[in-house]
Amino acid sequence: MNMSISHILSIAAIVLTAASVTSCVKEEEFANSPEGNFEMLWKIMDEHYCFFEYKDIDWQAVHDNYARRITPDMPSKALFEVLGEMLAELQDGHVNLYAAHDVASYRKWYEDYPSNFNDSIADLYLGKTGEYQTASGLRYKAFSDNIGYIRYESFNDGIGEGNLSEVLNALAICDGLIIDVRNNGGGSLDNARRLASRFTEQRVLTGYIMHKTGPGHGDFSDPAPVWLEPSPYI
Repeated sequence: MNMSISHILSIAAIVLTAASVTSCVKEEEFANSPEGNFEMLWKIMDEHYCFFEYKDIDWQAVHDNYARRITPDMPSKALFEVLGEMLAELQDGHVNLYAAHDVASYRKWYEDYPSNFNDSIADLYLGKTGEYQTASGLRYKAFSDNIGYIRYESFNDGIGEGNLSEVLNALAICDGLIIDVRNNGGGSLDNARRLASRFTEQRVLTGYIMHKTGPGHGDFSDPAPVWLEPSPYI
């Protein structure tokens, strides 16, 4: 096993973890071999991934199943394929394994479901892309019936307060407003909050969050409320 795979999996300790434990603990060392890299990745996920209990995943059984496929002299790319398949057992689109030649990622969360947005129909009824104005990640226009329309295709596309002010001011004369987030695969919560904060004048409880606090599958902090604050730019 060359050093590149070991380096890849060291990076995975950062990329793959849903939360990190910051207390000072002695890290377990693993051999730079197919078996060592496999055990290291499995343990990283075992101690840091958040959703084993929620998804009812027997991670030890996953270990035993995939460990049988690891051999001392297997090529790096073959090891990468097995590790990618093991991570796919999590069915989590946020878990990815990166190598120089490929990225192992779980896409079925998106690809196995029918599209709820058809570009041809949108072009026919809502107008072609060239008919819209664009402000950062937002496309917008006012229809002839005086209804404003904003299309936000991905929360990964950043939107600044200045962008939002320009768009909302331009559509302020409309009798109604449609914010279209169909086929939006997600992204930054900051962008979603920034947009939502323009539509409330009071603090809104939107959910709760817990942090991973230890290596056990059930080691979490107490739930902490997540509040949406009104934008100061309203």
